[in-house]
Amino acid sequence: MKKITGIIMILICSGFLSSCRSYYIPPNWYDETLAYYEEGFAGGWKNEKKDMFISDELKDENIEFGYLLKDLDGDGADELLIGIIDDKDVTRFTDILIWHRDIGAFRIMSAGEGYYLYLCDSDLIREDSWYGSETKTQYMRYDSKDNSFLIVNEEGKPKKFELTGFKRGTR
Repeated sequence: MKKITGIIMILICSGFLSSCRSYYIPPNWYDETLAYYEEGFAGGWKNEKKDMFISDELKDENIEFGYLLKDLDGDGADELLIGIIDDKDVTRFTDILIWHRDIGAFRIMSAGEGYYLYLCDSDLIREDSWYGSETKTQYMRYDSKDNSFLIVNEEGKPKKFELTGFKRGTR
């Protein structure tokens, strides 16, 4: 009987620990992804992966890009945002990358070529996209528990952020 009770306790504890692990976000999860972007900008995107399409805009040597690490949902882990460094009064983002519980580092949103993502007040994301002959705008909030951006009935004012720049053509 003690053996059965012990085995049951081990199974319960291992189930509990494995479920806790699935919510774990490694510190600095974005290091490898940042290295990929840094190498891409420095080397003209010769390192482009087939499963990580890089837009012509990101490859354009005349546009300066940088990144921002920001906790979008208050879970204590930063998300990685790639954006354009320019003199506009708001920051235009092209890529948002998250730590996905099931698959690791993941580019969850991508934009560009005239349509962008904007970070607004209270970490609301504004997405402008082409919809037929017109521009469609929607607002979202990131939810790390579901690895998703939920569309909300709120609006926000896009903000300007100082990005850490990527160096081009150094490799």
